[in-house]
Amino acid sequence: MNQLSLRFITGRPGTGKTAFIHREIRQKLLGDPGGAPLIYLVPEQMTFLSETRLAHDPELGGMIRAQVYSFTRLAWKILQEVGGISRTHVSSSGLNMLIRKILEDQKEELSVFTRAADKTGFIDNVERILTEFKRFCVSPAQLQEKRASIEEADGERVLSDKLHDLECVYQAYEQKLEGKYIDSEDYLRLLASAIEKSRYLDDAEIYIDGFHTFNPQEYLVIGELLKKCRRVTVALTTDRAFRGMQPDDLYLFRMPGEAYAHIYELARAFQIETEEDVALYEPVRFRHESLRFLQSRFEELPFPSFPGESSIEIWQANNRRAEIEGVARSIREAVMEGSCRYRDIALLVRNGEAYQDLIETVFYDYDVPYFIDRKRPMLNHPLIELIRSTLEIIRGNWRYEPVFRAIKTELLFPPGDTRMLREKMDRLENYCLAYGIQGERWTSRKRWEYRRIRGLELENLPQTDEERKIEQELNELRLLVTAPILRLSRRLKRARTGKALCEALYLYLEELEIPEKLEALRLEKEEAGDLVAAREHDQAWDEVMGVLDQYVEILGDEPADVGKFSAIMETGLESLKFSIVPPALDQVLVANLEQSRLSDVKLAFIIGVNDGVMPAKISEDGVLNDEEREYLRLTGLEIMPGSKRRLLDEEFIFYRALTTPSEKLVLSFPLADEEGKALLPSPFINRIEDMFPARGGGLWVNDPAELEEKQQAAYISHPAAAIAFVTSQLQLKKRGYPMADFWWDTYNFYMEHPEWKNRAAHAFSSLFYQNKARKLSEKTSRELYGDHILASVSRMEQFFTCPFSHFSTYGLRLRERDVFRLDAPNIGDLFHGALKWISDTLQRQGIPWSEITKQQSMELAKAAVDDLAPKLQHQILLSSKRYQYIKRKLEQVVGRASYILSVHAKRSGFEPVAMELAFGPKKELPPLSFTLKNGAKMELQGRIDRVDKAESENGVYVRIIDYKSSAHKLDLTNVYYGLDLQMLTYLDLIMTYSKQLTGEETIPAGVLYFHLHDPLISAEKMLSAEEIEEEILKDFRMRGLLLDSPEVITLMDRSLESGNSAIVSAGLKKDGQLTARSEVASKEDFEAIRSYVRNIYTEAGNAILSGTTDIAPYKINKQAACTFCPFRSVCQFDQSMEENNYRLIHSEKPEEILAKMRKERSTDENRHSG
Repeated sequence: MNQLSLRFITGRPGTGKTAFIHREIRQKLLGDPGGAPLIYLVPEQMTFLSETRLAHDPELGGMIRAQVYSFTRLAWKILQEVGGISRTHVSSSGLNMLIRKILEDQKEELSVFTRAADKTGFIDNVERILTEFKRFCVSPAQLQEKRASIEEADGERVLSDKLHDLECVYQAYEQKLEGKYIDSEDYLRLLASAIEKSRYLDDAEIYIDGFHTFNPQEYLVIGELLKKCRRVTVALTTDRAFRGMQPDDLYLFRMPGEAYAHIYELARAFQIETEEDVALYEPVRFRHESLRFLQSRFEELPFPSFPGESSIEIWQANNRRAEIEGVARSIREAVMEGSCRYRDIALLVRNGEAYQDLIETVFYDYDVPYFIDRKRPMLNHPLIELIRSTLEIIRGNWRYEPVFRAIKTELLFPPGDTRMLREKMDRLENYCLAYGIQGERWTSRKRWEYRRIRGLELENLPQTDEERKIEQELNELRLLVTAPILRLSRRLKRARTGKALCEALYLYLEELEIPEKLEALRLEKEEAGDLVAAREHDQAWDEVMGVLDQYVEILGDEPADVGKFSAIMETGLESLKFSIVPPALDQVLVANLEQSRLSDVKLAFIIGVNDGVMPAKISEDGVLNDEEREYLRLTGLEIMPGSKRRLLDEEFIFYRALTTPSEKLVLSFPLADEEGKALLPSPFINRIEDMFPARGGGLWVNDPAELEEKQQAAYISHPAAAIAFVTSQLQLKKRGYPMADFWWDTYNFYMEHPEWKNRAAHAFSSLFYQNKARKLSEKTSRELYGDHILASVSRMEQFFTCPFSHFSTYGLRLRERDVFRLDAPNIGDLFHGALKWISDTLQRQGIPWSEITKQQSMELAKAAVDDLAPKLQHQILLSSKRYQYIKRKLEQVVGRASYILSVHAKRSGFEPVAMELAFGPKKELPPLSFTLKNGAKMELQGRIDRVDKAESENGVYVRIIDYKSSAHKLDLTNVYYGLDLQMLTYLDLIMTYSKQLTGEETIPAGVLYFHLHDPLISAEKMLSAEEIEEEILKDFRMRGLLLDSPEVITLMDRSLESGNSAIVSAGLKKDGQLTARSEVASKEDFEAIRSYVRNIYTEAGNAILSGTTDIAPYKINKQAACTFCPFRSVCQFDQSMEENNYRLIHSEKPEEILAKMRKERSTDENRHSG
């Protein structure tokens, strides 16, 4: 056997180390094609490119003798030869599932991991540290020894507990794998022990390239290769040798320098000859002197300055989108000039998550082919989502979210018209939201019922044919969803082992014909030209089958229930990632700056060069923190260094990226993130700026108008992308700003080319767009609303709030989805219904309101709410413990309000004449009717909570009381502008039909709001029970507008002699006159209000039939119509647009509003009399 030797090839990046190895392999293959093996050992991510380069060498007819391996692939090769490969391989997902199972089983023994086991990412952290232990050859026994030494020294308790838990998990993990299974990290250990037995490696030559550092397992393998193979050649990126010495911590090439020193010491220990280094100095990669300067002098201090023009550019961008658009334009420019092809270009990024979506969107717009070299998680694939949501449904009792996540994968659908079934499922979702369908309501045998019912009084109406048809469809859809999941649930519950559970899940997927459905999705994507998405559907099925296989292999015989199975499967599915080979050759490669190993790159873009990204802000997100790592390293346990140590590597990582291209380097960074927060450039940017004062670059912006005219032309790079820029320039021109002539040329291009004309015209139409709702023709309005409008007060208030909102509701008939929740209208319905129920009960029993006690009030309230709860919002108050608690609170509110009403009745001369009085066609009272133009008619219908009357020598007084669940007062400004018409409309109606209601003419006594609530009283001193009751009574004081008559106020509060009333918002002076703060108006004022309100109803009715749909929301003080409007996304009201403005309403004093109304009434009377 020949003398064994070690050889190093050293040199900075671009000095031809890889090329030297390729030449030597080529020469040896040409000289002796059948000689001893030539093994080219490279990182996993370099294997494909290295094989391609050797295979495409025109001088070589083949290369059986030379083989490219990663460490893992070499292990497979050698273990197949000498044995040891018979053990079953466990994938990353299998390991994660095993770790999850161990954590579940050992909960009682663990100290600190028990609480963290269910946290997102914790399983990954445990897997990473176990992988680290294996790579650094740390055994469970060593952890035990280290923990014991810490406890003896009375040291770090937390670290000791962590080591205890890690030891428990690691020990169980190793025991499970021992003798039967093998994970990725075991291959190198087995390889190291098998190398000596391999005949394939006899007299072999090893070339190790592309590595900058090695872990202890890899050093173990290298040591064995040194003892076995004729020559081991190691190429390292360093500019000097480290024989018998270690590099300084701040040395740029510290990582490869340490690798050199370690391998050299291995050779010395094994008494293997170390040949003279092949030291390469000439930067052969670089075609421009500035790149050579950067390669050779990057680390010098003070920073040297390159004297001439450079091929380095630094661009700053307004934000990440502007940055990626700038990159896309530069790529197209380089390709169109012919300086390179897409495959010669690389885009290097550190924080890829922030850029991936932008790259996909912008590069598509610019027609730039690309491949992102990143393994994407499979979590969002429909198949993975179906499995996760199905298991969550079964163990989570059919909650709404997982049920509809499963439905929206569309894999539950039978083959056929997916679009139609999708629409039906949308209707099913609406039903489930409105009726609160979840839990056993999905699985019970009770048929779902469908009724279009809102409120409390329509429960007994017969079901219509249309309702029956919808109900039938809903129950059929329910069966479609529940049948396969219930079958799976029954099988899972019968299963006793992991294998049986996996079989049940597999059968579920087979019955749903998932392979066939994924095949159809794959073909659909292939036909659309999306090869990456097509391959992902294939991979998803294969990977899921792999997870099931791994579960059966590792945990198949273990007892398990549905809960544990779901948790472990979830862990396995979370670890799955897509691994896609580039679907084409001529593409821009988007790669991770730190992990990539690129060659033959002419133009490189390094994007996102911001502070905190380069150098990275290294966080402590693992099981062990920095201090714990340093402590363990200092006390003899070799593991990965902490973040401070890793920070020393950042300069080398960035330097490697800088030296990637051979012809041109472009650095860029955004000045702000998506939210507009400022971002700072990396300190490395300052260094490059100092080194290359004559560099290129500038500013990439979102709007080229910010730039000088000659710089704007670069933004016309691709027809699809330039449309937006042309549109923005024309918009500025329209506003009177100057515009470069070439933008007109670009506009003419679109107009002259049919393939672009329609697309561009759609964008250009925005130049003349005004966010205005088009007025409807009278014909259309009458078709929408009819000649006879039957309206409510709230509808007319909505028109005055914003005409477009009215049009959306009553013209377009839009409405929000009904959701199963207790909101203000539902509570209002209950309060009104309960008080009506109590009033009817008292009337039947012949008991006046004034005679009921507090106890009776509470009992009546409970009985009323008990009777009404099943009829309210699909029995929401009976649906859960929470809502039953709310029901009891509502009973207290109704009971308290009932008692206060009885107190009012005792003190008041007014008594109810009607409760829940309906008016409108065929109701207790006729509607209020208005004659509109062209013979049209509008009638108002509604329901009045309560009408009271009181008789005196001066006549019969009537008042309106409205029950409110929140505090309310009558603001005459709101009345004047049509925003609050309810109470005065009701008063008008009662005055109009007073004879029909009371049998005689009546006088308006006023309108009042009664606030239903259960107040808390705060006081600075102790109060007696009587004083507390009086304070509560005051808290229920009714506000509104009353007739300015002391007689009326006294009738409303007979206990009032002077001072403020505890019942109404008025008071009397000692001389019997009204106090200044009384909320009152004269009889003439009431007539003026009545006349004014009628007039604006007529105006509104005419405006509706005239087609008024203006986007004209009101704003008064800080209150705006748009705040809670559900149609904001429809009208797209935008104050930045000239035509979109609020109708600003300024609050005025009551006397000012009344003066306006009197004036308008006088004008109307004069007009009519004239």
